[in-house]
Amino acid sequence: MELNLVGIIAISFAFLFFSGVIYFLIKKNVFSSESKEVINEQKDINMNESVLKQLKIKNKQLLAEIFFLEEKNKKLKQKVRSLKEAIVNLEEQKRQLEKSEATLKELRIQKEETLAMVAHDIKNPAGTIKNFVSLLESYDLNAQEQTDVMKGLLETSSRILNLADEFSSIVAQEHVAITLNKEINNLNEAVEDIVSSNKVRANSKEISLLLKKSVSLPKVTMDQDKIKEVVDNFVNNAIKYSPTNATVNVSTKFDNSFAIVEIEDNGYGLTEEELLKAFEKGTTLSTKPTGGESSTGLGLWIAKKIVEEHNGKVWVSSKKGIGSTFSFKLPIE
Repeated sequence: MELNLVGIIAISFAFLFFSGVIYFLIKKNVFSSESKEVINEQKDINMNESVLKQLKIKNKQLLAEIFFLEEKNKKLKQKVRSLKEAIVNLEEQKRQLEKSEATLKELRIQKEETLAMVAHDIKNPAGTIKNFVSLLESYDLNAQEQTDVMKGLLETSSRILNLADEFSSIVAQEHVAITLNKEINNLNEAVEDIVSSNKVRANSKEISLLLKKSVSLPKVTMDQDKIKEVVDNFVNNAIKYSPTNATVNVSTKFDNSFAIVEIEDNGYGLTEEELLKAFEKGTTLSTKPTGGESSTGLGLWIAKKIVEEHNGKVWVSSKKGIGSTFSFKLPIE
């Protein structure tokens, strides 16, 4: 009985001892786990703080780079604006240069054309003077005929002097265009002067040169010398391209708005193609001059320019083998 009691007590103490040991071990393990967690958490906190610090440093660097790039971008934008402005200025300068070049080219062309016109128009009166001199040498003229020839020589010489002065003035100027000295003038008188100065030449080719004037023709505002050049070109051409025994009729008339001059011949006429380009610069006709005269292809072109500068119009009607009629009209004011 006593042994059983002692055994029970010993067993109880053993149980309590082992229970204590087990509890101690369990507690120790729990505390050890908690310590590890705390240590791990601390490590995580320290690591996070380090990462955060590094991120802050990196962010500061990025902000500095962004600021630098923004400043650089501003400068680049300013350069782009400056370049755009420079390009606009250069394009404007290019346009101005092209415009100036075109203007200079046009002025050079005008000068060359005006020189060609004056040089051409000196030729006709010079030929007329030659014909007058030939007439004086070849014929026994009476007093009236001599007076007419001298009058023609004087009038034609004055025309040449005026053209020579104009030529010199044009050469002296850098650029020039056609200039007109318009005054109210008698168109009949201008036409009559040209017909008279061409009589000798027509007679030398046995061509009848006739004038029919409208006695009531109103005066017109015109540059008389230039209009004489137009009439002279038309009459000269009619004589130049007409055969022996032909007739050249010069007439003046008017309607309500225009004074009209017509020069009609019964020569060889023009083809349809020649009619289309008769007044173009440099046009030469298939028909050759009947007296071996020279032709530059400028006369009709010059006449057209002069008449159009007077706000008038030139035209031609013709039929091959029958003859031609060259006409122009000037406005009556």
